[in-house]
Amino acid sequence: MSPATLEGLARWLHTALGEDALKRPGLEAVRRLELALEPADVPATLEADALFLHRSRHTGDRWPGVGVLGVHDAFDLQFTTGPNRRLAGTLGWTDVQDVTWEGRLVGLQATPPQRSWPELHAALVAALGGEDSSFAPAGGAPLRLALMNAMNPALLEHVARLGVTVYLTGQLRPSAVAAARTLGLGVVALGHRRTELWGLRRLAQELEAAFPGLETVVYG
Repeated sequence: MSPATLEGLARWLHTALGEDALKRPGLEAVRRLELALEPADVPATLEADALFLHRSRHTGDRWPGVGVLGVHDAFDLQFTTGPNRRLAGTLGWTDVQDVTWEGRLVGLQATPPQRSWPELHAALVAALGGEDSSFAPAGGAPLRLALMNAMNPALLEHVARLGVTVYLTGQLRPSAVAAARTLGLGVVALGHRRTELWGLRRLAQELEAAFPGLETVVYG
């Protein structure tokens, strides 16, 4: 079986995510790809043929001879909070729709399979490996989620008008908590780094599926 190539990996990432991914040339044949969020997460010595970094700045001349791949904005958009349809599919959400704000795609709304807040909360914690903080929605309205890449009163009001009852995001913004409670919204701050690591592991799985024989290691 022919190994993956650095060029082939970069081409796949560009096609899948729409962002140029090759940051530094290296060995063409890639049997082992290591993935991390940023250079500080990577050991000084690698056994990899190539390295994927979500934040690839400040790589410098470390790991000489190792090709570096990186995707930032498109990774955030598709693999963390925001319009992350991969997470929606993993968690079995249905009726998934984009949420736009001021002409920008900022998240999605969906219906979870769980019927109660405790069940939903438990499913989210299990899938992400934890949370930063959360509070339950008011009243007994059916659960409808918004997975968003930011949190502010205007966005909270926007999704509440769409029928959303639970707001999911990376980091809790204290300035927006009062607005969420006034609107009766439940909130789960899943954790910025935690959602990034979920996305990194998911990306590694997709690359292994696309390139049979490729070995991946995720740091974090």
